[in-house]
Amino acid sequence: MSKNKLKKKEEAEEEPIAPKPKKKNIAGTRKLIRFINIFGVFDRNQIVRAMPFILFVTVMIIGYIANSYYAERIVRDINKTKTELKEKKAEHISVQSALISDKKQSSVAKSLEEMEIKESTEPPFLIHKEKAKKNKK
Repeated sequence: MSKNKLKKKEEAEEEPIAPKPKKKNIAGTRKLIRFINIFGVFDRNQIVRAMPFILFVTVMIIGYIANSYYAERIVRDINKTKTELKEKKAEHISVQSALISDKKQSSVAKSLEEMEIKESTEPPFLIHKEKAKKNKK
């Protein structure tokens, strides 16, 4: 079998490429300034002088976004609390109605019959204590 000469030529042509040294971040900043200055409206000095304001506006935008997320979370918490409150109100009403029905004399009498205690047929009466007379001398 014959060897593929074309492949050998391609392999011979490929040489390891030395990594390029990274340029400083200044080059990226210059590219950004050139990009901003596309229409020639801004001068480089104007952009540099406006950087504090641009940073301020950026911080304000981030604060606005964070505030909207916070407000949405608060609204979700309020809605969750409202639903829990509705559930607790419904539970309170059902427990209260059960308690009222259990406090009726007829239901108390039925529960006492199971324990073999009978309801009194005589009305209650007051017991009066006689006052002791003091002897004055």
